[in-house]
Amino acid sequence: MTSYTHPAPAPVHRRILVPLDGSDLSAGALATADALAERFGATVHTVSVVVSELGIEWARAQAADALGTDPDDFRIHVEIDLDVADAVQRCAAELDASLLCLSSHGRGRVSGTLIGSTARAVIDRAHAPVVVAGPLVARPDGDDDAAAPLAVDRLVACVDGTRASELGLPVAAAWADALGMKLAIVTVAEPCPPPMRIGAPWRRHHGPDEDADEYIVRLGEQWSFAAPGVETAVVYDPIGPGSGMRDHLASHPAGLVAVTSHVRPPFAHLVFGSGAAEIVHVSTAPALVIPVAAVEG
Repeated sequence: MTSYTHPAPAPVHRRILVPLDGSDLSAGALATADALAERFGATVHTVSVVVSELGIEWARAQAADALGTDPDDFRIHVEIDLDVADAVQRCAAELDASLLCLSSHGRGRVSGTLIGSTARAVIDRAHAPVVVAGPLVARPDGDDDAAAPLAVDRLVACVDGTRASELGLPVAAAWADALGMKLAIVTVAEPCPPPMRIGAPWRRHHGPDEDADEYIVRLGEQWSFAAPGVETAVVYDPIGPGSGMRDHLASHPAGLVAVTSHVRPPFAHLVFGSGAAEIVHVSTAPALVIPVAAVEG
């Protein structure tokens, strides 16, 4: 079992792998990948998935244009497969010490489409952290006023009162240390009156089922030894985690936002929860999506 109060092993990545599909949006993840590569001393690779050999030349040309290199560059990978997510994961597994960094269009209002079906499928099958550039980060239309990816030295780890969300803290702390960022632990809670009966849970639609301020203070104390200078904050928002984090990041910018991905029985295929997807959708910073299976042990 992973300890809540000790960081995970330091992340080591020699390759940052970016899935491309020929769109400006998918190429929008390259800025985040470049920032990660600079910090990890890694190289940026791309992977494109085509349905037959007829698409290989086109895919290599598109990737070369995005990277500003030659189509024969060894960093360009093309997989032939009908299952895009499976092909992406296969390529990542074949590249030693690689980190997946992908963009998400964030279209749709159903939780399953908030980050796009392909991005969701890749995340759902991941056994290691994945970095996702949401629509406000990938910015296919450009935004000169937005901060460069990872430019802010603050990593926000999102928790919601569940053990699954807290299991992401060791990884978030390790990443904050590796990237030279301060760790901030933040929870978004629905404002509601305390329970009438002493000791009864707080019946919130989102957030800890206890006093949220006491909860976040306790987490801050637990992590004060492993992550000196750790910040904590409770954001009270009646709408949901996405709305609360959007407002929090507007006043307290971050370079990276960490969320966890976990199975919710009996719907084992719904690994990436709607709350986490909402945060990726509204975040002005890249999201570090941490599969609980990768740290639960």
